[in-house]
Amino acid sequence: SAGRIKEGASKYKGVHFNKLMKKWHAQIYIEGKVRLIGYYDNEEEAATDYARAVFKYKGQGALGRARERRALGKVREQNSIIIDLTGVPQQSPIPKSEGRIKEGASKYTGVTFNKKMNKWQAQIRIEGKVRFIGSSENEEEAAVDYARAVFKYKNQAALGKAREQDSFIIDLSDVPPQPPIPKSSGTIKEGASKYAGVSFNKSKNKWKAQITIEGKQRAIGSYEIEEEAGADYARAVFKYKGQGALDKAREQDSFIIDLSDVPPQSPIPKSSDYAIKEGASEYRGVTFNKRMKKWHAKIYIDGKHRHIGYYENEEEAGADYARAV
Repeated sequence: SAGRIKEGASKYKGVHFNKLMKKWHAQIYIEGKVRLIGYYDNEEEAATDYARAVFKYKGQGALGRARERRALGKVREQNSIIIDLTGVPQQSPIPKSEGRIKEGASKYTGVTFNKKMNKWQAQIRIEGKVRFIGSSENEEEAAVDYARAVFKYKNQAALGKAREQDSFIIDLSDVPPQPPIPKSSGTIKEGASKYAGVSFNKSKNKWKAQITIEGKQRAIGSYEIEEEAGADYARAVFKYKGQGALDKAREQDSFIIDLSDVPPQSPIPKSSDYAIKEGASEYRGVTFNKRMKKWHAKIYIDGKHRHIGYYENEEEAGADYARAV
């Protein structure tokens, strides 16, 4: 019965998982003693050999009674439901509201990650009990089967309600490209993104874009590149809040430093009277960002710090500061 199976344990009688060997272990009781049948990479193979051992050492009658108790008898009828999705049409996953997602958890309703099996697990609550749907290497596949199970066992109305309550899908397929919205440098903490709507997810080691819509945080996506995350945030603002909101965000949060038409300049050394701390830059307008391990150039304009750029080379950062001046 699904309600009686601990997470990571076998759903078959006579089988359990051996953590040390990382294999499924089949064993049988004969004359009051536990007898080893074998170790297996596959759970079903272990269960099959357990059933064969019952047949050989306890007879067809014992095997039949075991199957009857476990599969066809009153206990299974009362305590479990076999989730059968044969013939159920494909359904799109049900995304959770971003505000409800813990770091590392699934972004889809009905899906959790089983650390022991290293797989995504789909399960559904029916008649007050949690029912196992299946395990998958792929998070989306598990979520699709959960949605299909909702469709079959709770009907289309329940599926629609679940989507309405739990999800808001950010779709940018029809949105034209937009440049990121730079933040005012004065509001940027060390290591944080320089773009509005973007933060760094340490667990996934990726940049994350999200937007607030109707008072809730909505996930846009995760990105290897900070600028791509910033661009998609700007596209989401354009689609869900309009051009006016996008223009206002740019006006409030940013001042774009454009040096494309500025000739090269040599860096501006700090005054010899100025006490330079160990590890600090010898050039004006340049600091070292420890988290990014890069030199950071910025300039003070209209009472605010404005971001110029990050650089591998201290002299390049100093040169661009001089160009901005």
